[in-house]
Amino acid sequence: MSETMSLMQSLASQLAVALQQVQTTAQEYADALVIPAQLLCGLFALIYIGVKLGASWGRGEKIDFYALLRPFSVGLIIVFFSAFVSLLQLVVTPIEMAATALNESVYEPYVQSQNNYLQAVQNVKNSMAVYERKAVQNETQIVEEVMDASMSKEQPLFRQSIAYLAQLTQVGVSGMVYFMQVYVVLAQLVLLLVGPFAFALSLLPGFSANITHWMLHFVRLSMYRPLCHVVGFMVAVLFATCVFPVFEQQLNLLPASEYTFSDHELAQHIQFSIQLIFVLFNSIAIALYACIPTFSKWIVGRSGISTWLVSSKK
Repeated sequence: MSETMSLMQSLASQLAVALQQVQTTAQEYADALVIPAQLLCGLFALIYIGVKLGASWGRGEKIDFYALLRPFSVGLIIVFFSAFVSLLQLVVTPIEMAATALNESVYEPYVQSQNNYLQAVQNVKNSMAVYERKAVQNETQIVEEVMDASMSKEQPLFRQSIAYLAQLTQVGVSGMVYFMQVYVVLAQLVLLLVGPFAFALSLLPGFSANITHWMLHFVRLSMYRPLCHVVGFMVAVLFATCVFPVFEQQLNLLPASEYTFSDHELAQHIQFSIQLIFVLFNSIAIALYACIPTFSKWIVGRSGISTWLVSSKK
């Protein structure tokens, strides 16, 4: 398991570099698409102004010159699209910095608690190995008791399945974090590429909500990373203060040497219970990461950003 986690950590560092390169490349392509978007914006601006003037003349109303400024404001956003995106990112940057600091604050206690737990597990495994080796060498009644217990009560296949499931859920937690990172970068890449054209299309009848929808999607995606840090902080605190210390305490209750058959049985039951609890808490962590899109949508909706965008559209 430790080899798997170290491999995933090395992959995570390489993944961060690759995602940064993808994001930089996407920004460059978005800047290159500004010129054709400006041409479309100019064409759609003529259509927009013509439709507004025709509607005003047809109803015999005064011309609303403020409404005619919309194509120029959209054109300015397209020209300075990179600066506009940076301005949106500034809204979420303080939240992301605070969430990152919050997550990093619990890293050392989590690692220390995990190392203490792993040391206790290793001590128990060594004691169990010594006991089983002596039992086999002596070839006494206890060997038959161990074999009978293994066949009838312990159900080694079921216990091994739970152990694999615990490892799988642990890998699944890390996998959800990496999946969210990749998903955010890819989704923002698509938004950056289609952004200038979406803004230009907003001048056409029936597409006026494009800017509002684009900004809402971008802000919601930008909230994914801070929420990942917050969920990671909650999971780390849960394991560092509750799970690992309790497991370590239970394992330290076992004798360090001179195992008996009952101690051997108790050690196996404790390990089985620990693996079951690992499956439970890791499943909860995976569910929390899966709910991050819902959390982001709820936060953006409740914070007043979506209301402000809808009202500004009107």
